Amino acid sequence: MTWEGTKGTFGFSSTDNNGKAIDIYKYAGRDSIIRECEASLRRMRTDYIDLYQIHWPDATTPIEETFEAVLRLKEQGKIREAGVCNYSAEQMKQADAVCKLVSNQVPFSMVERNIEKELVPYCIENNKSILAYSPLQRGILTGKIKPDHKFEEGDHRPKTPFYQPDNIARINAFLSIIKPLAESKNATLAQLVIRWTIERPGITVALVGARNAGQALQNADAINIKLTSEEIDYINKHLYALQLV
Repeated sequence: MTWEGTKGTFGFSSTDNNGKAIDIYKYAGRDSIIRECEASLRRMRTDYIDLYQIHWPDATTPIEETFEAVLRLKEQGKIREAGVCNYSAEQMKQADAVCKLVSNQVPFSMVERNIEKELVPYCIENNKSILAYSPLQRGILTGKIKPDHKFEEGDHRPKTPFYQPDNIARINAFLSIIKPLAESKNATLAQLVIRWTIERPGITVALVGARNAGQALQNADAINIKLTSEEIDYINKHLYALQLV
């Protein structure tokens, strides 16, 4: 399967899964969409892309213009399906009115569940897939990061709410409660969290970062973990009791 997403020219700073600073560019004008798709086809040496997603809504370009270009690519056979990333339910509705969408790639984790208010119900009702990225919340849900963790220079995670010392301690306290469940299944905490994510209503795929092939294989093995409804309820009971500051 081939997959690509677009970027653009309106920039701001963000971080990658390891907390390193990166530049994000947002521009979804018609000509840019077509040009970047054709460049992707050349890079991957393929005739078509299975799923072409527009990364980040672009406030400088009407959604209709963006997806008229995407529809043109689909009609030409250069893409099979269209999706988006980081779009709200309302933005998805606008895009879907022009070109049928099949997916939305958005952040989601045990401690960041905001999409469940509007986006998840919309996607379930309209049969859209959700590709959840950062399900381990950039590493904090692995249980390996403690309140006294020393972050490398340039790592932006300490500036985020989840990585404040009090929240690290509270999240680790929660993880210590569910860790025996992971151990009973010969699984790591990360694998249990990934499996929980996939089981969450509306979540289709968990996109998990990996630093090496071993981590990637370990993450993929989470699919083999089986969780009963009682076990999911147990996890949720303690998760819902988790209060972050």
